[in-house]
Amino acid sequence: MINFIKYRLKKLIWRANKLIFYRSSCFSRSSNFEGFNRIGRNSSFFGNMGLGSYIGDNCCIQGEIGRFTSIASNVSSRFAIHPYLEPYATTSPFFYSLKQPNTFAKKQIFIEHRYVDEKSKTPIVIGNDCWICERAFIQGGIRISDGVVVLAGAVVTKDIPPYSIVGGVPAKILKYRYDEDTINFLLKIKWWNNSIEWYKKNWELLCDIDKLKKHFNI
Repeated sequence: MINFIKYRLKKLIWRANKLIFYRSSCFSRSSNFEGFNRIGRNSSFFGNMGLGSYIGDNCCIQGEIGRFTSIASNVSSRFAIHPYLEPYATTSPFFYSLKQPNTFAKKQIFIEHRYVDEKSKTPIVIGNDCWICERAFIQGGIRISDGVVVLAGAVVTKDIPPYSIVGGVPAKILKYRYDEDTINFLLKIKWWNNSIEWYKKNWELLCDIDKLKKHFNI
């Protein structure tokens, strides 16, 4: 009953912002949603999500997501890390962390979390117009730039440049979505920063790159 009441309260609070979520969805009070967003079933999200972005079912993501980014089901991110090379003889936090209950450590030896921005404690940043496919994993401290496609099952362990398509374990650049001039054009106009009224009027331009270039006199 308590969970149902919390669910109904969240529905009332977020109705105006057009956030779609389910009873099994989880997000913090401090999270921000720009609008037209969705959090899938059994998914948790903590951070900021831009206009038109969504995450699918069974996801666990903490960080910043830009506008119009699509994240499929079973995508996760983790920003906790363990030491596993010399000089450490163990991976167990019982010996290097004060945050571990009943720790043997007398001082903090190893920094256990990796952030993109240490000041804001942002674990990951995913740009605008990205597509993150099913079962992708994103390591903490990673910045995925605008327009990136992360293929299914990829493990992202380093920053990804704009409009690249990456895949594999660890993820590597396989190709780019467009030629260099087109990528520079898209990064210059930043169409995702337009108003809702602009999208309603010019939505077809985003389905034809040549028409979009002509619209901006390129």
